[in-house]
Amino acid sequence: MKKFGAYPVVVNYNLHTQLRNNPKQDDLYRMGRREEEKQLYIKTTRTSDAGIENNLYKQEIRQWETTICQCLRQIEGNPVGRIVLGLINKQTTVWINPETDDWKKCSCAQTGPLNYEIQKDSVARGAGSGDTLILFKPELGDDTLFHELVHAYRYSYKKFSPMCIDNLNPSPKGPHCGSSEEFLAHQMSNLYMSQANRPLTLDYYDASVSSKDEIYNFLQNDVDRLEALKYFLRHEYLAMLAAHTFTSTNYNPFRDYAMLEANFLKDMDLPTLPELGTVLRS
Repeated sequence: MKKFGAYPVVVNYNLHTQLRNNPKQDDLYRMGRREEEKQLYIKTTRTSDAGIENNLYKQEIRQWETTICQCLRQIEGNPVGRIVLGLINKQTTVWINPETDDWKKCSCAQTGPLNYEIQKDSVARGAGSGDTLILFKPELGDDTLFHELVHAYRYSYKKFSPMCIDNLNPSPKGPHCGSSEEFLAHQMSNLYMSQANRPLTLDYYDASVSSKDEIYNFLQNDVDRLEALKYFLRHEYLAMLAAHTFTSTNYNPFRDYAMLEANFLKDMDLPTLPELGTVLRS
């Protein structure tokens, strides 16, 4: 178990502890003992495999935790990453744990509150605030971990509150409800990548490599995305800080919001757009 620098981030290899305790959590869920299930989940998150008999996993622990700390150092070395790490509420802790095989199947990472709000008849653990757990595998890379740290920052201040962005996730079956939280984390990730002169991706739901101009066209041609940008510029300190700090970074839609909005409105009889959530849609 390693604390990363002066930040409230703890890297904890507990894969085998998870494998031992997850079936117990499932049993507690089936028996309706939800508070006991949650407390075991919290204890598992905070327990290291170093405590397992005879220190069986010493080499695994060292290798995984060293790799994750290297990833965090890469994030810290990027000015955008350093800001996000520094903004995480120091009264909370971000735990980074390995994924089990169940999570590895989805090729994704996940962040959620450690002291989650129990949902009736649901295993969902996404509601809550304070300490967070990031389930992560190193091969996903520093950009994915940075994305998850943006979520952790929002949870740490009880600001994580997904709103629906109707047109964010189109599919052949019709529009899905995209998440405003994923939208924010993706915009910050592209800013992080732009600061490092690395490739950008179009959208959280469409990871195709795209140029700044292609992504700006994607943003400024949809009212939902623009209203989401405006919402975060008005209510999220991280977005405000990004707009005024990274003035020379190539990709920065927070800095360039006024231009994007003006391009959208140039043929309309509207002086400005509202922010996300202030207009009812039919």
